[in-house]
Amino acid sequence: MALGVLSKEAIDRAIGEFDELGRDAFLSKYGFGRATHYALVVDGREYDPKAIAGVAHGFDHPDEGPLKNTHFNGGIELRKAYEPAGYDVVLKVPAGETAIQQSLEQFMGSYLDARRDKFTGSHPIMSTMNTLVEQIRQSGPVKSRPNVMVKGSSGQGNWAFIPWIAFLDDRETTTTKTGVYPVLLFSHDMSGVFVTVAQGTTELRDQLGRREMLAHLQATATRVRRLDTSELAARGFALDNSIFLGDGTLARDYAASTIAFKYYERGQVPEDLEILRDLDAVLELSDRNIESTSVGQSAVTVSTLDTIAIEFRAAVDSSGLRIPRGHGDLVISLLAALVTKPFVILSGLSGSGKTQLALRLGEWFGSGSNGRRFLPVAVRPDWTGPEALFGYEDALRPPADGRAAWFVPDTLRFLLSAADEPDMPHLLLLDEMNLAHVERYFSDFLSGFESRDAVLPNLALGDDGEWRLRNSQERLVAIPRNVFVIGTVNVDETTYQFSPKVLDRATTFEVRTSTDDLVDDVVRPNAVHPAEVAHLRGLVELALDDTWQRDSPGIGPVANALRDLHGRLAETNDEFGHRVFYESLRFAAALAKLGVTERNHALDHLVLLKVLPKIHGSRRRAEPVLKMLADFGADPDGAPGHQNVDPAAVALPLSVLKIQRMLRDAEVNQFVSFTV
Repeated sequence: MALGVLSKEAIDRAIGEFDELGRDAFLSKYGFGRATHYALVVDGREYDPKAIAGVAHGFDHPDEGPLKNTHFNGGIELRKAYEPAGYDVVLKVPAGETAIQQSLEQFMGSYLDARRDKFTGSHPIMSTMNTLVEQIRQSGPVKSRPNVMVKGSSGQGNWAFIPWIAFLDDRETTTTKTGVYPVLLFSHDMSGVFVTVAQGTTELRDQLGRREMLAHLQATATRVRRLDTSELAARGFALDNSIFLGDGTLARDYAASTIAFKYYERGQVPEDLEILRDLDAVLELSDRNIESTSVGQSAVTVSTLDTIAIEFRAAVDSSGLRIPRGHGDLVISLLAALVTKPFVILSGLSGSGKTQLALRLGEWFGSGSNGRRFLPVAVRPDWTGPEALFGYEDALRPPADGRAAWFVPDTLRFLLSAADEPDMPHLLLLDEMNLAHVERYFSDFLSGFESRDAVLPNLALGDDGEWRLRNSQERLVAIPRNVFVIGTVNVDETTYQFSPKVLDRATTFEVRTSTDDLVDDVVRPNAVHPAEVAHLRGLVELALDDTWQRDSPGIGPVANALRDLHGRLAETNDEFGHRVFYESLRFAAALAKLGVTERNHALDHLVLLKVLPKIHGSRRRAEPVLKMLADFGADPDGAPGHQNVDPAAVALPLSVLKIQRMLRDAEVNQFVSFTV
């Protein structure tokens, strides 16, 4: 499925449903995140353009249904869909902002003096360039395009005659030496800066010689100018190469490579709103060029879960981390758990590899425009409230326009940044999460995670470097649904037990090290390379879709066995609820996608990960339940009646082995829990 032209009737119908449900409920229903940089403006009201488009597509094509967030890109594809109906998608930038404007003016005002000094990477002008690059990197036109990387240069070893800031889309090029890309080019005398779409010249010159290079540049420029350049023309861009950067050969080559340009005179640089609209226009032409040269290639690809598992398993193996294969494979089970519900607890002995596995997954998620899509956080014993995760208003910081400044911990920054890449997974690792009372610092997060209600402070970073509320009318937003949470747990005299409500909302693994795993050639695990975008999108698509498991043909027998188990547990008031049943069916469907199709194999995982973690208490209270579960594990289809069983001969070997350990703990300690 791909996004095509949308009818006005379908768009209006989607907007009507948005208004009826409210923003958060609408986005949650269809699995979209909040649009932070672009808006569909209708009658003075802003709407999330990608979500409206996905739902409108479903109204236009009932046989296909609504498109998911990962099924199509924003940008040019979105604008093309809206244009025939008379709607437009606009960039959201508050009027009056001047941070980029001031940095451009500062750089041009200081560079000539800097060039008289000895070249050094610590020169103050380098800091100015870095600040400018970072401001642009955090802008809407760039952050909405995860394939674009911003690079700036004032020289390498010597001062550059023409400093530049390039926008490199990895679908086209990752270097300024080749390809078509937008680039800011500063004039040699710092009299101004050009916003351009240009071409790399180095590789062409080396391969063809200068004469043939110039002919090739002209042919490419002619081809690109034949694309839709109406927005550039409307914004005052010249569609030629009459740009003047200087008299040197390099300056003339830069000019020859230019496809379109617009000039900002020093002292007359416009405000950020105009700069960013110009950048959006040149990036859109870059998108059109890539689209025109990728005929027959899907703009958005999404990997299946089995492919994702194969690739992540290979990455884990290549890192040197030893995770046994076969029934109970932790790598396979972890991925199945995360697409079932993105909250997992890894319990086990210190040094068993649970944190290392989470680290490998975070590394595999790679980096985006805001940096790594992975944040490891060491939980502290003094965490006594949600402030450790969500921050707080800081009275010691200066207010602005009646809005208090906030202390923003890394966790809140990370969660807010995840909303900027709604189709990419982000992993929050809470290491040793039970060093503090989990319910005290994690209850608000857990409530928002479960209910999808707005619990996250809706903050934005101001020009003064302070975080304040983005909108006083909308103080809270929902936790982005592309966030996955893994908590690691050690159990000793310094840690706290989990309450049943926490375990009920997570998938809990016990990570153990067998004697066979202790081999002589063991090595310290290494980092893994980031995954392909298609694998990451596939993971998010499954996590966002609440209904994909319904099409799984193998969940019927699992559901019947779970209902039988529910009846047995009800006799001791230990039955599970709708949540566990629903998540168990999703987990079984995920295992089926991963090749685990035998009913008892799925049941073994479910009893081990979703039922046993709920069993805890005194021996007198827990022992009868554990014996009943051991009986079920020996033969789910047999009649109740506990007897001693051999784990090697039972239907659910992983569960029975854990049950026997819990029974021994109960006998020795007169108390038992899953994580002890």
